[in-house]
Amino acid sequence: MTNQGENLFRKNCKFEVSFRYDLFYSLNALLDPGSRIHTSWRASSLQILGPEFNKLSSQIGHSWEIWPVLAAILPGPVFNPSFLEVINGIQSLSIVSFQEKIIEGLIHLEGSADLLIKNEKPLKEVLAKVPKPKQEWLSHIGLFPYDSRSPQVIALEKLIKDPEQFRENILGILKIFWKKVFRKLWDKLMPKFERSVQERERLFHSCSFAEFVKLALLRIEVDERKGALRAIRGGYTLRFENVKNCYFLPSAFNDRRFWSAFQEGKELTTVYFPYFDPSINLDTPIAIENQNLFEPALDPALIFKALGDSTRFAIATIVARAPTTSVELAKRLSVSKPTISHHVHLLREAGLIRETPVNGSIELHINRTTIESVSDLTIAKLFDSTEPIALTRTRGGAIS
Repeated sequence: MTNQGENLFRKNCKFEVSFRYDLFYSLNALLDPGSRIHTSWRASSLQILGPEFNKLSSQIGHSWEIWPVLAAILPGPVFNPSFLEVINGIQSLSIVSFQEKIIEGLIHLEGSADLLIKNEKPLKEVLAKVPKPKQEWLSHIGLFPYDSRSPQVIALEKLIKDPEQFRENILGILKIFWKKVFRKLWDKLMPKFERSVQERERLFHSCSFAEFVKLALLRIEVDERKGALRAIRGGYTLRFENVKNCYFLPSAFNDRRFWSAFQEGKELTTVYFPYFDPSINLDTPIAIENQNLFEPALDPALIFKALGDSTRFAIATIVARAPTTSVELAKRLSVSKPTISHHVHLLREAGLIRETPVNGSIELHINRTTIESVSDLTIAKLFDSTEPIALTRTRGGAIS
């Protein structure tokens, strides 16, 4: 993609404050037993919400992964709805459209919703036929391999069997959450979000888009040569020239770095990046000191994926022996700089590499603690019976 092409894309980018996503992502963080953010807020909020909220949540399997998808079923152009518009937007969908948007938002496979809604195939069989790139995504949201005990499987089965009741439960949860917790919280967060938007917009105009993506903690890969962005998982690719609008919205809850893309017509797409701002924390100072929210939670699956490629393993080996720049890596491995950038990006996302400015250049360093923790992380994920069967941490996007 030429500089001119990138400039045209950047003109379509906007920075806004909206609870369109955080209303839903806060429920994701609240209900995910593995969430690492806002610990004291989560505990106090669950107490405030009470038994009726818990009852409705249990009726959808206590699923937490359903909420990021629900954020993406609202009409794409509506970037700053009122709460009433959120409720009306969900209610106005035909029941079939409601089912389709959630199923496709979770499974990311065209035609899957039709098979399930018409009862032509059971969920277990549909999930088993998902292509390998999609299986990786599904495993990280608790849908693959199929397990009837997984909260996400329970939620999908209920959505398929009784969509009307499922929607009523969803609306009931949202109304209780808004009334008892989120409305007051939003008023508290607004000034912080407005400052965050100003800071990120200044950053956006001071560097390339690829640099901005890294500095703003977005979990995507930018291919400047091809003029495209890619999700870290799931295989989704979007060319910049096909982006009609791109919204950056500050988030206090999207530490998993979800993002959404809405196709409008055959080619144009509206993209939302609810970027996570780690400085907006609802916990006590003591709790904050013990967190490193600028780095994503380590995920053994992503670490194994990063090291499973021979070139990336060679890069990790070289960097482990001595700090190295990307230019030096390209020379030593006889590959192009864009190829090195691609591999370094994946290694960085897995937490294997960190970058340090040195004399006008960027040196790559190995994160030895990540390597040393792989065994313990893997054992915990495989054998910890308190967790759902599938991994719950992900990077990438909830693409609708």
